[in-house]
Amino acid sequence: MELITFNNFISLIVVFVSWILVIFLLSAKTKNKVNNILLSLFLLVNAQDSSGIFASYFIYPTHPGWGMFLNSTVFLKLPLLYLYFQSVIYSDFKLQKKHLLHLIPFLLNFIVFIPGYYSLDFNAKWEFLENVNRNKSFEIRYSYISIHIQIIVYIVMSYSLVNKYKTLLLENFSNTNLLNYNWLFNLITIFAIETFLATLKNIFLFAETSKSYTYSLRITGVFALFFISWIVLKALHNPEIFRGVNSNLQLVRYLVIEEMQDPSETDHKTKEIDEIVNLKKYMIEKEPFLNDSLTINDLSNQMNIPVKKLSLLINRSLNQHFFDFINSYRIKKAMEILKDPSKKSLTILEILYEVGFNSKSSFNTAFKNYTHLTPTEYRKKLLKSAP
Repeated sequence: MELITFNNFISLIVVFVSWILVIFLLSAKTKNKVNNILLSLFLLVNAQDSSGIFASYFIYPTHPGWGMFLNSTVFLKLPLLYLYFQSVIYSDFKLQKKHLLHLIPFLLNFIVFIPGYYSLDFNAKWEFLENVNRNKSFEIRYSYISIHIQIIVYIVMSYSLVNKYKTLLLENFSNTNLLNYNWLFNLITIFAIETFLATLKNIFLFAETSKSYTYSLRITGVFALFFISWIVLKALHNPEIFRGVNSNLQLVRYLVIEEMQDPSETDHKTKEIDEIVNLKKYMIEKEPFLNDSLTINDLSNQMNIPVKKLSLLINRSLNQHFFDFINSYRIKKAMEILKDPSKKSLTILEILYEVGFNSKSSFNTAFKNYTHLTPTEYRKKLLKSAP
């Protein structure tokens, strides 16, 4: 009885914290209402799946059919998380009819339960629920197997989406804070760990090893509490954490494939060297990198070069992401300032803002990658070598 009380206590906390966060998300003033709605729905379904208290105590006793239906909403958890990822990654994301396809696993599970559960009367439903061999029924086995297949598919899709987001940021933006990517990556990773623990719990359930199942149930509950608490802290500290990219942006590897399939493009490869020279000359003379919000679209408009061609020049021909390409010029400019005796009174913070950086940590990281020294170490080295 003590263990049950402990698990129920943890479950109640998970539900309470989830509702607090849902209220915060829905009441927060933001342009990204769709993001918050999708995350709120995910949190509600996740809380129901993690606890099951609401269905067990208030729905099943009087309406077992609705109780089973509520529990089957677990099939909506991964699709909601995936759509949430899309909504925060793509600034032009909109819910469309095609997104209804994500409902298919949920609907199939409902259909499977119609003849052997939903169509039965009240007493027959309870007989199904109380049957000691219910875990071996076709419906229950189908439900458990299909949900775990869905989990694997959506986790792989989410990792792929998040990694694509990181690449698009590096290929198109000059000041990219990868904190956004790290948050998304950590979110799916922690959720994957929670799912793995829940899977172990289900294995112990099917294997009828009650002691292992009991302990795994406790561990899963505690980790679910950690998961929701972590999300709360992130939401409170970073209410506007994401920087969206346009969904029309293409990865460079796909642009290369398009170019190879387009004969008109291959005829102009001889101009590539001249275009690279012009690009580098423009960077030195006009110094567009001093704009801390410079994007590849901005540079394309300034140079009157199609974005696709400019992206290929930088990312493929020069073998650099746009992010690294622009920051290399910023670092060179910073090195010039650090060498200039007339500017020795400038602080490192003033220099980084002057050359186009907007973050001290990103400036220090980029500077050290380029020179193998921090800006302070580089300045001290110059002072020592000065006559």
